[in-house]
Amino acid sequence: MKKPLDFLKCTRRGFIAGTATIGVSLLNGKSMKSVAHDLLNFEEIKIPTCCHMCGGGTGVIATVRDGVVAKLEPNKYNPIGVCNTSLNFTENQKDGAAMCPKGLSGIMALYDPDRVKKPLLRTNPEKGINVDPKWREITWDEAFDIIVRELKKLINEDRPEALITFSENSLATSIQRDFGNLFGTPNISFHTNICSATRKAATMAVFGVDEPLGDYQNSKYMLIFGWNPLSAVKWSHLPQILLNGKSNGSKLVIIDPRYSETAAKADLWYPIIPGTDGALALAMSHVIIEENLYNQEFIENWTFGFDEYKKYLKDKTPEWAEKICGVSAKDIKSLAIEFATNQPSIADAWIGPGQQSNGFNSIRAVLLLNVLVGSVDEPGGMMMTEEFKLGESPIRISPPKKKRFDGKEKFPFGHNSGVYVETFRQLFEENGPYKLDVAFITMSNLVLSMPNTSQVVEGLKKLKFIVVNDNYLNETSNLADIVIPGTTYLERFGLVTRGINWEYVALRQPVIKPLFNQYSEAEFFIELAKRLELKDQSGQVAFSNIRYEDYLDIRLQRSKANITLDELKEAPGGVWTSPESTEYRRYEKTVIKTETKKFQFSLSNSSKNISLNYILPEYQQRRWLPDKKYPYYLISWKHITHTHSRTQNNPYLSELKDQNYLYINPMTANSLGFKDGELVGVISPFGETKAQLRFSPGMHPEVLGTEWGFGHWAFGDYAREKGFAVNQLNKFLVDEVTGQALHKEICVNIRKI
Repeated sequence: MKKPLDFLKCTRRGFIAGTATIGVSLLNGKSMKSVAHDLLNFEEIKIPTCCHMCGGGTGVIATVRDGVVAKLEPNKYNPIGVCNTSLNFTENQKDGAAMCPKGLSGIMALYDPDRVKKPLLRTNPEKGINVDPKWREITWDEAFDIIVRELKKLINEDRPEALITFSENSLATSIQRDFGNLFGTPNISFHTNICSATRKAATMAVFGVDEPLGDYQNSKYMLIFGWNPLSAVKWSHLPQILLNGKSNGSKLVIIDPRYSETAAKADLWYPIIPGTDGALALAMSHVIIEENLYNQEFIENWTFGFDEYKKYLKDKTPEWAEKICGVSAKDIKSLAIEFATNQPSIADAWIGPGQQSNGFNSIRAVLLLNVLVGSVDEPGGMMMTEEFKLGESPIRISPPKKKRFDGKEKFPFGHNSGVYVETFRQLFEENGPYKLDVAFITMSNLVLSMPNTSQVVEGLKKLKFIVVNDNYLNETSNLADIVIPGTTYLERFGLVTRGINWEYVALRQPVIKPLFNQYSEAEFFIELAKRLELKDQSGQVAFSNIRYEDYLDIRLQRSKANITLDELKEAPGGVWTSPESTEYRRYEKTVIKTETKKFQFSLSNSSKNISLNYILPEYQQRRWLPDKKYPYYLISWKHITHTHSRTQNNPYLSELKDQNYLYINPMTANSLGFKDGELVGVISPFGETKAQLRFSPGMHPEVLGTEWGFGHWAFGDYAREKGFAVNQLNKFLVDEVTGQALHKEICVNIRKI
């Protein structure tokens, strides 16, 4: 369809869209005169897809003008960006949908001149921080030939387990698992265990589902521990449904050591001491039981272990908790009574408590507040969310029997993403169960995503051959032997199925062809399997007649949706939603997926050979506490403008947030003689870095804090040498129940420079 240049009316959005078109055209060698002529007469199409600037999968409509992505906007047909229950979908849809800054910056990610454009081969055998790899561009065939040669060595030596993979946790995960099974390695690993594995384990232990989500829009009382949903936005509808809940009369209470963006919108904020969330939650439960405010009928019919829990709570009084967490006994009692008497209510906790060594029990204690009052799978309560299940993979192959390198089986609630911390500890110490030789790293900057930066680097150096598939040269790819150019979400296929309390599947599809004719991440593994001639259980070469689109099509048709990929492409907004509305009180119709088939105050004594102090959600101090030499807790958080450590080179996002600071309470700083804006040394037993102080009255006086993901030394110009990385200050600490990396368990001191 030919359209006139209506964006010359010059709204800000129109101006940006136009300059995107002009910029790409000029890069392609056109004159300004010919560009101006083209702008007056162009082909425009709108294509639905799903964002992947983080793992949330928000619905997107991309406007493509003459082959150039000129505009991105939210997709109101996709629930991700609108709400998380069918109850509110039609009404919320009238106001459109939401996207966060990360998704809107996708155009710059696509057209970033710093992207890797061709396969690169390392020519410098030396590896290390700030060591020049001396890259040489090679062809795709050369890259595949080299990789296949290295993998065939492992096959010929009957050592397929010597291959390990690391990947972002929502990118071609099933293809990577299929590839691992075909090749014969159990060591297929994903990001979750350095993110939210402990919350998933705690919710499995209590509810039998791994990602329950609160129905915030319909709640009467929202109590949130260590989570900042107005800034740490994974699903872009979260801020709106939470604020809609407040508009509908709900009370919002935030428990957090810092005055976060969500705390700023709250009715009450309690600056708790890090790692003591469990004590506060236990004391609240004590009050609810003592005041006889619990839901006796629900507990008798649907729970296990209440009597043992009640007995344990006998001395967990508000006065006991006050000495631990710093919240007054009076406030704890008031919170408990308000939570229990304003129904439906939600108590939730995420990675604030979860990335500390007592996180498993702390989050269980928080979640059990919902169980006590019966606000489970009710409108406005904590929903038993389950991800929509696609059909089985068309690749038929049994998993290998060899044990994983990381020892995941040692962790009673270890996540199937693996245990990154144990992998790198054993690599560094050279004491693993067997030797690893080859690693594939997909869209993961491990060096700035893992605790203990220096030892992660040394661990990677011990591998013989590393392949990194990424859009950029960064701290991790600079340690690789081959770098494969990746794709952005605007260039690849995928299916999105999680994040709401309603069955749906949304299409991620290329809105333009990959700019550099590169393979998508899924296609890379498929091509590698074909070149290695890996065979399925029928003896046929896997993927010989299956493209990635075919693979997705088969899994769609085998799912409850029972539609083809072409039908999904033609659906409004590229989304299938179940004709069945959000279902409440599902536990009345289906089996609760815990060991006892009940919501669990207590684990059974035989549960996964777990230690006795985890049978009940007992309060335990975290392992690493401040002392005289390192007297301050150091916490970190995600900012709305960035995803982990991978978006700091995006100019659009950098304009919004280009570095992090070390936030400190002014009273603490003044007592130490520091000034606002001063550059200081930050010291822990495991490392030292420099940071710029920023005074913040919203920080707990015993706590320092910063945004996560900064401190690059080997990224693009927008990211390099801006801010600092907390990874350099911690060690290989792991949750002994879940295998979770403990990013937020750090103690430091600061000094003048």
